[in-house]
Amino acid sequence: MKLLLLIFLTGVTAAQASDSFHAYVSSTNLIEGGQVETMILVTPRLQTTLRPPRNWSHQVDELQQRVTFENRSGQSALIVQFTTNSPGALPDKELLKERVLGEHPGSGILQYSVCATSSGPGVFFDLVRMPAPHVMLLMRQAFIALPSGQAEVTLSASDDEFATGRTVMMGLLNSFRDVAVKPKVQ
Repeated sequence: MKLLLLIFLTGVTAAQASDSFHAYVSSTNLIEGGQVETMILVTPRLQTTLRPPRNWSHQVDELQQRVTFENRSGQSALIVQFTTNSPGALPDKELLKERVLGEHPGSGILQYSVCATSSGPGVFFDLVRMPAPHVMLLMRQAFIALPSGQAEVTLSASDDEFATGRTVMMGLLNSFRDVAVKPKVQ
């Protein structure tokens, strides 16, 4: 199942930014006391802070401008990907729908909805796919408009872990904060 999940997620493709990307873990002091772990994602034009899913591991792919989070069972994964697609605004629903179905052949759309993020409203699609007999993969793919492109957040999970993964993903989206980075003068 873990192999099927990773193969399914490798189908996520998008226009990549050619500049550098860095990600690192940090922490933030809470006004109520204590600290929370944060992840800082830096692109040439944007710095994004988010709260990584608790007890999930992560891998950073700087070349693809992507961070992949995986839960302990290996049956749920979240990918946060930055692209240069549609800077400043999301394409209309039909274009996004075509793109999602093109990236995930054999999948069907269960629903489309608007989702709240700290960076403004985004949209998501829930999809289902049967990669093998008696194996159901559920996926949620969200798009967030950024001044320099989009952030795309994709959850892929087994049927029995999707509800928990969906809650984790929406928490990550609600923690998503970005600020513009001034371009370097050469």
